Amino acid sequence: MSESGAYEDLRSGAAWEAFCDGLKEAGRDLMRETAPKSPVDVAEGHRFLTRMLRSAFELIMEAGDPRRPEFFTSLHSTLKSGWDNPDNIHLNAYLDGNLGYRVWGTRGDSHYMSFGIYGGSFGKGGGRRTVAYVPMEKLEVAPDGTFEVVLSKREHPGNWIEIAPDATTLMVRQTFWDRSVEEPAQLRIERLGAETPEPLSPDFVTAALRRSLRYVRGSNKIFFDLSDMWQAKPNVFWPTDREKAEETIGIRGMSYLSGWWECPAGHAVVTDVVPPQCRYWGMVLSNYWGESFEYRYRTVDVNQRNARYRPDGSIRFVICAEDPGLPDANWLDTESHPAGIWTLRWLEADSEPVPEVRVVPVETLGDLA
Repeated sequence: MSESGAYEDLRSGAAWEAFCDGLKEAGRDLMRETAPKSPVDVAEGHRFLTRMLRSAFELIMEAGDPRRPEFFTSLHSTLKSGWDNPDNIHLNAYLDGNLGYRVWGTRGDSHYMSFGIYGGSFGKGGGRRTVAYVPMEKLEVAPDGTFEVVLSKREHPGNWIEIAPDATTLMVRQTFWDRSVEEPAQLRIERLGAETPEPLSPDFVTAALRRSLRYVRGSNKIFFDLSDMWQAKPNVFWPTDREKAEETIGIRGMSYLSGWWECPAGHAVVTDVVPPQCRYWGMVLSNYWGESFEYRYRTVDVNQRNARYRPDGSIRFVICAEDPGLPDANWLDTESHPAGIWTLRWLEADSEPVPEVRVVPVETLGDLA
């Protein structure tokens, strides 16, 4: 669209009306027949739509110009999608693969940290590809925890990550054992050789409105379609295609086991597994829409460090409405949901065991072997 056309669409209100019409269509995505109908799920679905819209505006309208990059915290306690990991913090920035960037700051206390550079877009329906993936341990960090890294096509001295012309997104992932006490990295990003940016243009705003709708609806389709697939066979862990996950959204070396759990009233879903030798593992419950449950206030996730282990080294997860008080089991709160998604992650594991699953009356939990 020409600059004059974009200006006229904003001035006349046509651009905003088209955006609002598209937002109505996004709301209809929540009404698919397979979506859960419990009160908590319906409420969360509508909240999820507002969160995705907020995410789109912050990521695209506010931080969507790669000529003036900004870090945006894409996943946190009130902004969730894609079956987020409560142990993670994700910082995103838009890139132009033909430009160069400098990232600098402090390392922080995260157990695992990485720089992932991606091409493509979920919003356009084709997913994305991994352009580069660099764990933090491959970069030099000063004794005081400070560091900097250059992202560019041309090689630079010091820490350097090569990017390709189709690069669109930088994601800095941090994984923690206990986010309540560990400090996250403090990072900034700037474009190399940047000049004072031009004033905001009508063309950018109209494009950002269109991109925001694509982001919301494209992401929704990916998430809801996966939930529907898992829902067709409940109380099973589905191994994710590791190569596909690594190429599109995952951490290199991460294996995902996901699925749809269902817990009838008065029952508990019990899963047992012997965890592999690995750098990290974590289990979390989420809703149909792709959001982890309320981990700020409820016990809905557990990881390698805070888990209770059984005498034989195995892990037992007990999913039910109330804490059964078992000393050798890890209770996960359903938060009033009759069903939802579970995700178990193994990072750099020597094997990928699949948990055994049983559904039993709550009063029999103490009698289980």
